[in-house]
Formats: sequence, C-alpha cells, structure tokens
Amino acid sequence: MPEDWVWYLLLLPAGLIAGVVNTIAGGGSFLTLPALMFCCGLSPQVANGSNRIAILVQSAYGTHLYRKQGMLDGHVAGRLIGPMLLGAILGAYLASVLSPDLFRMVFGALFLLMAVVMLANPKALLAAGQRKAAPRWVEAAVYLGLGVYAGFIQAGVGVLMLIFGVLLTGMDLSRSNGVKLALITVVQAVALAIFVYHDHVNWLAGGILAIGNTLGAPIGARLAMKKGNKLIFWFVLVVMVATGVKILVG
Repeated sequence: MPEDWVWYLLLLPAGLIAGVVNTIAGGGSFLTLPALMFCCGLSPQVANGSNRIAILVQSAYGTHLYRKQGMLDGHVAGRLIGPMLLGAILGAYLASVLSPDLFRMVFGALFLLMAVVMLANPKALLAAGQRKAAPRWVEAAVYLGLGVYAGFIQAGVGVLMLIFGVLLTGMDLSRSNGVKLALITVVQAVALAIFVYHDHVNWLAGGILAIGNTLGAPIGARLAMKKGNKLIFWFVLVVMVATGVKILVG
C-alpha cells in the first residue's frame, strides 16, 4: 500500500473534477473509486466506504446551493426519501459483508448493467418537464432499487436519479438535479454510518477527497443553474459514453 503523502494529494484534483461532474449530473465516482484504489492502495470495500465521506459533503453543499436558488422541490424529495433510504440500508449492508472477491465480481457486473441502462434511451431526457408523473407505487419501487444501488456502490447512481426524476415525476432536469442531491445527502449519511460500523472507511483518504469535492461542487452548481437542462443533458451523455467505454476496455 502506497504510504507517501504525495499519492494522497492526487486525490485533490480527482475530487475537484468529481465534485463538478457529480453536481451537474453524476458519475464522479467512476473517477474517485479508481483513484482511491490505485493512489492509496485501498481495497474495493474500503475505497467504496471512504468515497462516501466526499459524496456526503459535496451533496450537502450542492443541496444548499440549489435550495438557496429555489431549485429544490422539497415535496418530491420528501416523497422519495423513504424508499431510497430503505434500499440504501440494504445495499450498504450487502457491500459491507460480501467477500472481497465476490464484491469485485458484483462491482464489475453493476458497472456493465449501468452502461446498458444508460445506453437504452438517452434521448428520453429531451422530453424533460413534458411528462406526466408516474403512479406513486412505481416511483417507490424504482427509488427502492436506486437506494440499493446507492448503498451498495453509489458510482453512477446520480445519473440514474436524474433520468428517473424526469421520467417518473415530471420534473425538468434542473429540478431533478436538486432533488437528486438532497436524496443522495440523506442516503450517504446512512450508508457511511454502516461502512464505519464495519470498519471500511479510511478517514484520511476520504477527508482529502471531500476537500476536492467541496471545491468542485459550487462550480458544478453554478454551471448547471446558469446553463440549465442543455448542459446537464450533455453531461449525462458524456458520462454514459465514458462509462460504457470503461466497461468495454476493462
């Protein structure tokens, strides 16, 4: 395991970029998880747990910025937090108790599934704000599944939450982004507690990453609120393609 502090400092630029990407769309963990594993020598489970510190701090700050600008729909967020929290508790528990080898297998399978889902119909986002809200039971079922994924890995869940926020609730991408950040903040607080309980958190690495994420969050929030749905849409597409390429090339 690399112990030189220089390796840990490399987490700062990785965290900053991830903070921008996560606040605009999602998928920053596809950068930070490899950084934690390769720069700091952390196991996948400890990298997964440590990453939650940065995500929690960055999402909380992003939520504050969106609420300050009146871009956070508290009613929708309150309706969706229950099923997401339930799923996140289950997902974080599974991630903490699975063996490292099995965890790596599931890790890879979920990345591949993520790529398939994102490639299925990305242009559906162009109908943002023009769709009727789905039945409440459909919302609950989908966000329960998103919660399991967020608790288990988190990487890429923000992009899925953006998409389902548009498809299921009738929000546009900007307001869906605000709700996404609020939900992730609550979910990650619970997930982090579970990872801490199972001793799967490196506080130094997670703290340095959190500093970078916090520096990137206001940049991403300002860009998203200024440029609106179009910028978020293209970020989602870029993250989708990058994820697919990462899976194909290994």
